[in-house]
Amino acid sequence: MPSPLFEGPATLRHPRERLAFVLTLVFALPIAYAIGTVIHEKIGPPEVALFIVIAMLYVTLARGRLIGSSVMVHEAQYPRVFALVQRICTQLEIPMPLVFVREDNNVPAVALGFGEPYSLVLSSHWIETFEDDELAFAIGRELGHIAAGHTRFLSLLSVNGNENALVSLVFGGWLRTCTFTCDRIGLLACGSLDAAIRSIAIASFHEFGRRVDTSQFIEQGREIATDSVLRWGEWLGSEPYATRRIAAMDAFLHSPLYAPAAAWYDREIRTAPMPAAIAGSLVTRSDCAGWWRRTWAVTIDLIVVSTLILAFTNQASSGGAPKTTTTTTTKSSASHGSGDSTTVVFAPIRLDGNGFHFDGADTPIGRALSRVSGIVGNLTIDVTALYLWLLVGLAGQSFGMMIVGLRIVTTDYRQPGLVRSFARYALGLALWPLILVLSPFMHRIMLHDRLSGTRLIRAERIMARAANAVTPVPTKAV
Repeated sequence: MPSPLFEGPATLRHPRERLAFVLTLVFALPIAYAIGTVIHEKIGPPEVALFIVIAMLYVTLARGRLIGSSVMVHEAQYPRVFALVQRICTQLEIPMPLVFVREDNNVPAVALGFGEPYSLVLSSHWIETFEDDELAFAIGRELGHIAAGHTRFLSLLSVNGNENALVSLVFGGWLRTCTFTCDRIGLLACGSLDAAIRSIAIASFHEFGRRVDTSQFIEQGREIATDSVLRWGEWLGSEPYATRRIAAMDAFLHSPLYAPAAAWYDREIRTAPMPAAIAGSLVTRSDCAGWWRRTWAVTIDLIVVSTLILAFTNQASSGGAPKTTTTTTTKSSASHGSGDSTTVVFAPIRLDGNGFHFDGADTPIGRALSRVSGIVGNLTIDVTALYLWLLVGLAGQSFGMMIVGLRIVTTDYRQPGLVRSFARYALGLALWPLILVLSPFMHRIMLHDRLSGTRLIRAERIMARAANAVTPVPTKAV
């Protein structure tokens, strides 16, 4: 649920943020393609798409390592930090995130996650460096990312909030407007422009920031604004220059938006913020993924599979198939007209335009897969089903699910295994027309989920279970 600060005509969202987001989505792939062409002249759109997927997969794995190597903070452990996060969440009317602390000399704080409960990772180095009001600004702006809905997209681009030059070049326009938006929340959280300036100076220059003459620093920003080369240099970063951030906050402080926003933020609230939702011992409907994350996962998986198929078929048609692969040429059937078609054989698996076939694989699973493949008769769908069956059965999630934070589990959170995973995707292939018709009425738990005894859940629900120190109360499975 978004914070009221981002609703209505008095929203604190930067006026160009939504436009920057749309333009970023429109031009991200062409820009990445242009960069790839400069690096390698033979690169094509499929390779660019696969490269983006691999980059997001790396970010996902590194993000998991970031949280896995951190210490969780609660009321009894680092109460100063916990109380500060709790107070700001209360005023913003957002649920408490899971709070972690780790050592990071570069990034003071970063918010992560695709849904509740989000995670807030703070640097132990910066916690001790900041005064309380300076830390309030740093925490407030990260909680602003959560309240504004930025985090679910930022988590795909950055491991710890310190984007590399390529990400900044492609997505920088939107990232910089997000910074302006969240600086406003940080200013409300700390209650003082002086504290906000000190926090930015210290985050930029460490302890030396306390000795920076802020008035001269602001004047330096005015000089930068007169130099076009220096202004354009900002495009290579994910954040605006510190001097521009300070100027933007000063303008907000003297704008008509500030007074009502500050009055709303400083209102008296007697209730604590909603705690991070804790998952029980059985999967509930609220644990399951919604449409948009399912769609993103499927899209990413289709990109991976389609690119791999294209690579294999191109290799086979050019005579460069690997030694484990044999290539034959057959005449197309009359229904498809005359011409040649390439068949790639990975004994005992044969791939052709009609799908994959298990020649000589005299096993129940092999016969069942061949039968399903004959019904579907589409190579991309067949290979995608095989890909999903194996990855979900062995790891509980595909690459697409991993990137957008989803996982397949049983109704009691166990890994599904190969047999149950096979049942899930065999049923999905066989019943897809019925699943499609019923999907508006089975929003989070699809027909093949119910019949196979599996659930597609949000990965943060597993983290919520791990964060629950008390024994969860069993709930009724759905």
